[in-house]
Amino acid sequence: MNFLSKNIVAGIWALILGEVLAYITGQLESMTPDYTLVGWCSVIMGLIVINCVDKITADANPSEKNN
Repeated sequence: MNFLSKNIVAGIWALILGEVLAYITGQLESMTPDYTLVGWCSVIMGLIVINCVDKITADANPSEKNN
Protein backbone atom coordinates (compact mmCIF):
# COMPACT_ATOMS: atom_id res chain seq x y z
CA MET A 1 0.00 0.00 0.00
CA ASN A 2 1.50 3.32 -0.93
CA PHE A 3 2.02 6.22 1.43
CA LEU A 4 -0.91 8.41 0.37
CA SER A 5 -3.58 5.72 0.35
CA LYS A 6 -2.37 4.37 3.72
CA ASN A 7 -2.72 7.84 5.26
CA ILE A 8 -6.15 8.42 3.71
CA VAL A 9 -7.49 5.11 5.03
CA ALA A 10 -5.97 5.74 8.47
CA GLY A 11 -7.48 9.24 8.57
CA ILE A 12 -10.94 8.00 7.65
CA TRP A 13 -10.85 5.21 10.26
CA ALA A 14 -9.52 7.58 12.92
CA LEU A 15 -12.34 10.03 12.14
CA ILE A 16 -15.01 7.32 12.36
CA LEU A 17 -13.69 5.81 15.58
CA GLY A 18 -13.11 9.23 17.15
CA GLU A 19 -16.66 10.34 16.43
CA VAL A 20 -18.11 7.09 17.81
CA LEU A 21 -16.01 7.42 20.95
CA ALA A 22 -17.08 11.07 21.35
CA TYR A 23 -20.74 10.09 21.02
CA ILE A 24 -20.45 7.27 23.57
CA THR A 25 -18.56 9.36 26.12
CA GLY A 26 -20.94 12.27 25.55
CA GLN A 27 -23.90 10.05 26.33
CA LEU A 28 -22.25 8.59 29.41
CA GLU A 29 -21.31 12.00 30.77
CA SER A 30 -24.61 13.68 29.71
CA MET A 31 -22.80 16.40 27.77
CA THR A 32 -22.54 17.50 24.16
CA PRO A 33 -19.06 17.08 22.66
CA ASP A 34 -17.65 19.37 19.98
CA TYR A 35 -17.66 16.91 17.07
CA THR A 36 -15.55 19.15 14.83
CA LEU A 37 -12.74 19.40 17.37
CA VAL A 38 -12.96 15.67 18.12
CA GLY A 39 -12.80 14.89 14.40
CA TRP A 40 -9.71 17.01 13.78
CA CYS A 41 -7.92 15.70 16.86
CA SER A 42 -8.68 12.07 16.05
CA VAL A 43 -7.51 12.42 12.44
CA ILE A 44 -4.27 14.14 13.49
CA MET A 45 -3.56 11.55 16.17
CA GLY A 46 -4.41 8.71 13.78
CA LEU A 47 -1.99 10.04 11.17
CA ILE A 48 0.76 10.49 13.75
CA VAL A 49 0.28 6.95 15.04
CA ILE A 50 0.17 5.28 11.60
CA ASN A 51 3.28 7.10 10.43
CA CYS A 52 5.19 6.33 13.64
CA VAL A 53 4.27 2.65 13.46
CA ASP A 54 5.27 2.57 9.79
CA LYS A 55 8.63 4.21 10.57
CA ILE A 56 9.34 1.89 13.52
CA THR A 57 8.53 -1.25 11.55
CA ALA A 58 10.57 -0.07 8.55
CA ASP A 59 13.58 0.52 10.80
CA ALA A 60 13.15 -2.89 12.44
CA ASN A 61 13.50 -4.73 9.13
CA PRO A 62 16.52 -3.36 7.23
CA SER A 63 15.98 -5.71 4.28
CA GLU A 64 12.76 -3.89 3.31
CA LYS A 65 13.37 -0.15 3.05
CA ASN A 66 10.30 1.94 2.10
CA ASN A 67 11.17 5.02 0.06
